[in-house]
Amino acid sequence: MKSIGENIRIIRESKRISQYAVAYSMDISQAAYSKIERGETEVKASHLYKLAAILGVSIYDLLPPSLASSFDGEDYLLKPIVQWLKKYYYASVEKRRFKKFVV
Repeated sequence: MKSIGENIRIIRESKRISQYAVAYSMDISQAAYSKIERGETEVKASHLYKLAAILGVSIYDLLPPSLASSFDGEDYLLKPIVQWLKKYYYASVEKRRFKKFVV
């Protein structure tokens, strides 16, 4: 079974995006990002949504098939997590945009 890291690597390579570019966009080191792809460290929830946005895919595309196929949009366990991830990600994006204007 493919891991999240393997799925991320396959998608990233298919889009011809470097590890460095993804890591830079996520505000982590390339070494830390590489560990995610190799499965040496778990993907933080806050990073999962960022990765999906950077790679231009759904969060479910990053999940192993056993997890992604079990989600039907009404899953009472995953739905709140996905909603929280969206809220957290958009809040962090707005915070970064605001910092650009503060002197």
